[in-house]
Amino acid sequence: MTNLVYGAAETRAKISEIQNYVKYGFIPKLMNKNTHDTSYILNQKILDSLLKNIATNCQIEYDKELNYYTAYNSTLPQIYGEGNSKKVAMSQMLAEAKTFAKDYADNIELFSNVLDGFQQFLIGNILLNIDDDQKIKEILKIG
Repeated sequence: MTNLVYGAAETRAKISEIQNYVKYGFIPKLMNKNTHDTSYILNQKILDSLLKNIATNCQIEYDKELNYYTAYNSTLPQIYGEGNSKKVAMSQMLAEAKTFAKDYADNIELFSNVLDGFQQFLIGNILLNIDDDQKIKEILKIG
């Protein structure tokens, strides 16, 4: 059986070997033996499959009194957009996603205690794709 749990020093020494395992679909566990902090490495195929199968979607609500649309993701309601059309609301939501993700990166210690792991996973993926509007739309299921 392949060893898939690595300490920090071992990770540095075996990074090429670990990356090769990841390429074929293994998910290695990297663990700090002093603090027991743990990280996992996924390949792009697994990550993309997870993102596609996430049960989350973009909600669009219309306020008749204000004649305004609000678009938000049910998993990350902190990210939303408003406008006089659905298209404008979704465009504003995309811009807000980028701003929120950058704020998250700048204040990671604060946000990591507020957002759950699933929300952090989505924000982390937005950060990985911060310059790719289409990918961010896919992540947040923006129509």
